[in-house]
Amino acid sequence: MPADVDTIAEAIVEAYRDPRQRIPASLFIDLTRGDAMAVQGAVLKRLGERVPLAKVAIPPDGIATGAPIPAGMVVDDGGTIELGERDLAGLEIEVAVRLGADLTPEIAKAGHPAVLQTIQHFVLGIELIGSRIDDRTKAGAFGPLADNMVTGGYVIGRQILARAPKVDGMAITLSSDGAISQRETAKYPFGDAVSPIIAFAGMADDHFGGFKKGMLITTGSLSPLLIVPRRGRIEISVGDFMPLSFMLR
Repeated sequence: MPADVDTIAEAIVEAYRDPRQRIPASLFIDLTRGDAMAVQGAVLKRLGERVPLAKVAIPPDGIATGAPIPAGMVVDDGGTIELGERDLAGLEIEVAVRLGADLTPEIAKAGHPAVLQTIQHFVLGIELIGSRIDDRTKAGAFGPLADNMVTGGYVIGRQILARAPKVDGMAITLSSDGAISQRETAKYPFGDAVSPIIAFAGMADDHFGGFKKGMLITTGSLSPLLIVPRRGRIEISVGDFMPLSFMLR
């Protein structure tokens, strides 16, 4: 049966407003990709949030996806994220781009050189992964997409990088309250930072207003999920780049 986009959007909004709530996975089973994208837009409209940041990915089916990260979930390096009762599966360290011009579907279809002209700079960032769904693994093919690709927030790094960093093979170190708790090796999940942006921007089917000048676009985890406690000072370093840190409470 067709999915009820409005009912699902209302449920997600309520879960944003009351982080103790979890939405039954069964509600998402019948969603199509188009439904999931429509849910994203309906949620944003109801929340009245602006979108300073979006995330992109290329799933195993090869069809690019993207999702907004609302302003209320974004902080700068050194800031504090009030987690409260929200779900937190872990963290991802990622490379993001800052747009110096609108990135239109037409520019995306023109390829890498044209897209690079719209990028002002690159930065590292930390994405929190957390869902409003009670069991996202049972929410169907597109339930997590409807849930803004299970984003739980984002920390924007301070170090400005003029070019896409060559991170493959670099050491990733996670510390919690000053103690190293996990080490990984960095690798771009989709080959580089720009390809997933091109793939999603070219589809022109987002419901958050497109990739506009000034927006940050984050491009997927450089390592397996980084596991952290729900409270404390978190720091992540990648190679010799400036470490990123924030407080969870």
